[in-house]
Amino acid sequence: MMRVTTRWRGRARLALVLLGGMAGGSGCTSPVGDEGTREAPPAAQERPLVAEATLRAPRAVDSLLSLMDQTASVVEGDVIDLRSESSPRTGPWTVVTLGNVRAHLGEAPRELRLKQAGGLLPDGRQLVVSHVPRFVLGARYVVFLRNTGWSLSPVLDEHAFRVESVGGREVLVGPEGGLVAGLGSAGVRWTAPVFETVALQGGRPALRAGVEVAGLPEALGREAFVALLQNHLRARGLTVTGAFREEPVATASSLSVPVTPASLQAPSTGIVPSQPERDVPPGQP
Repeated sequence: MMRVTTRWRGRARLALVLLGGMAGGSGCTSPVGDEGTREAPPAAQERPLVAEATLRAPRAVDSLLSLMDQTASVVEGDVIDLRSESSPRTGPWTVVTLGNVRAHLGEAPRELRLKQAGGLLPDGRQLVVSHVPRFVLGARYVVFLRNTGWSLSPVLDEHAFRVESVGGREVLVGPEGGLVAGLGSAGVRWTAPVFETVALQGGRPALRAGVEVAGLPEALGREAFVALLQNHLRARGLTVTGAFREEPVATASSLSVPVTPASLQAPSTGIVPSQPERDVPPGQP
């Protein structure tokens, strides 16, 4: 019997790790790259960063109220492109393009760019940022977009849910592989993980070993989840406000935190703790 839990990291820390590399690069010899990910043309690498001193600083998402207070829109879209941008000034970023976008709450254009810290470096290494959601090329997602300033990702607290079909049932899968099971005063409720997490190579995750399709816990699909969310908002007299901003705040850089290369013998080492998104005030990397 799988337990349904409420996912809340509290003051969870952010970690970065530099993986892979070309021969002679930081002692690492195996390049790591996302499947379907490619570098952007040079013209896209030096886009100016947004400078808005009036942006609200992000804060912890520890309740449904704090979640909705920081939500500009809730959208659904297909991942039609994944590419890396990098420059000495801003460091590496991964740009996720959502197409065929539908706005469930708030407003959104038919196509969206989600720019996130981390990605491929020119020398073939990859900067990986924890607590920044990974997207699967070709998959459809339901995404909460921030109305606050941001430095690492415009996605609110990893609220990017992949649409999957399992045994004829549509389910929403969270970043850690659990299924969206409902909503409560603490926010989104999750089952224990049933899918593998998205790998660095970007392949579509499979069910975890030992998980039986017939034994999957009760979970919500897109329409049921959105309807439940709208009902909660109406019951509390709430609505989403503000606007999603495509670019990070001024002076933001994915190189603004300490990074050390990972060892090939122990890929889990070399992780340096740093501040999560909600602890980074606008304009201060």
